Amino acid sequence: MSGARRGPERPRRHVAEEVEPEIDPRANMWVQMLQQQQAMHRQYQEQQAQAERHHREMIRAVKNGRG
Repeated sequence: MSGARRGPERPRRHVAEEVEPEIDPRANMWVQMLQQQQAMHRQYQEQQAQAERHHREMIRAVKNGRG
């Protein structure tokens, strides 16, 4: 049982020691750019979905008008 407790603790300490010194100041810029790109992509997808819904509504209205 004591072996099972030690296992998960060691990697956590090891990771915490390695992460801090390896932070690149430029990495933050890339992360921000990626997040901005993802936000823009979500906005684009929402706009496309809205345009598609609008298109379907217009087609339905035209068909109902003719019928």
